[in-house]
Amino acid sequence: MKKIGIITHYDVHNHGALLQLTALIRVLRQKGITAKALRFDKNYDFMGHGLKAKYDVSVKSIGIYLKYFKEKGLGCTRYNYNKRKTLNAYKATQNIIGDYYSESPMLDAVIIGSDEVFALHTGPTPVFFGHCLPSDNIIAYAGSFGPTTIEDIDRLHSRAFIRSGLAAMKAVTVRDRNSANVVTNLIGQEPHIVVDPVLLYGYKDEIAHLVPPKEKNYLLIYAYDNRMNTPEEVESIRAYAKARGLKTLSPGFYHDWCDININVDPINLLAYFKYATEVVTDTFHGSVMSIITGAKLAVKTRESNHFKLKNLLAEYVLTDRIFTDWSQLALTMKPNIDYTKVNVEVEKRRMLSMSHLDQMLALCTK
Repeated sequence: MKKIGIITHYDVHNHGALLQLTALIRVLRQKGITAKALRFDKNYDFMGHGLKAKYDVSVKSIGIYLKYFKEKGLGCTRYNYNKRKTLNAYKATQNIIGDYYSESPMLDAVIIGSDEVFALHTGPTPVFFGHCLPSDNIIAYAGSFGPTTIEDIDRLHSRAFIRSGLAAMKAVTVRDRNSANVVTNLIGQEPHIVVDPVLLYGYKDEIAHLVPPKEKNYLLIYAYDNRMNTPEEVESIRAYAKARGLKTLSPGFYHDWCDININVDPINLLAYFKYATEVVTDTFHGSVMSIITGAKLAVKTRESNHFKLKNLLAEYVLTDRIFTDWSQLALTMKPNIDYTKVNVEVEKRRMLSMSHLDQMLALCTK
C-alpha cells in the first residue's frame, strides 16, 4: 500500500482546516493509499517579532496570553481552551497526524494542500512550497495563495523561493482563480482549478447519519471570533434573528453576544449546519459546509475575502447569496436555494477534480 504525506495547516484550531485534511485522507484511503499529515514548524517572520511570540510558545508568550485573557474575558478563554482539547482529541482519535517531516522515512509522494498553504501573510515556510520533503514526488492539490498576490510576493522578495518550489513539483492544482494567476505568472504553466477536499469527499455517508442537535430553530453564525463583533454587525444579526423568531448559535468560534456557543468536533459540526434554519457566514469553509449539507445561507464578504468567496459561490450558481452590507441580510436570505441545480455543479466539479487528482497520483508512480 502506498504511503503519502500531506503538508497542510494541521495544527490550527479551525474546524474547516481539519475537515479538509480528513477529507483528503479519506479520499486517498478509497484509492488504497495510506496518508497522514506531516508535522512541521510554521514560519511567522512576516508577522513581526513581537507577535511571533504568540505562536512560538515560551516564557515570552506569557504577556501576550495575559493580554488575550484581559481583552477576551473568561468566557472566551475557557471556550477556546475546551475547543483546543476537543480538536486535539479529534486529531488523536482520527489518527490523521504523522511524523515530523524531517524525521519521516521516504514516502511514495507528498501532497501539499489544501487551504491557504501558499499564502505569505505569516512568513515563508519552506515545506509549503515543496522544499526539503521526504519524497521525490511532490504534488499540490487545491493549494491557495489566499490574499497573497504576485505583487506581495515581489514586495517580500520571495519570487525565486516560491518559483523554484512550484517548478520542481510533479503537478500543481489550485483552489481559486487568483492562485491560478499567480502560479501561471511564476512558472509559465496554468494550473487546473479543483475543488476543496471537503467538496471532493462530500461527507455524504457521515451527513446522512448525523444526529440532530438538541437545539432547534436557530440562526447559525460561523465566523472567526475576531469578526462579526462590531456593534453594527451584532445589532443587525440579532435584530434579524429576533424578527425570524430564531436563537443565535455559534459552533466552533466564541461570540459572547450569541445566545448559544457550542464546542463540537469537526464531523458533528456538520450536524449544526444541516439542521440550521439559516446560516450566516463570512468564511470559505462555512460556505462549503453549507453547500454539502444543503443549508440556507447568506455570505458576508469583506475586502480581504470578497474575491475568494465570490469565486467559490459563482462555481455553484450562488452569487445571489452574497451581501456586502448588513442592511442586505434579510433580502439576501429570503429566497430559497435550488439545491438540485447546485448539486449538479458540485458533482460535475467533483468528478473533474477527482480525475485531476488521479492523474497527479499516476505521475508519482512513474
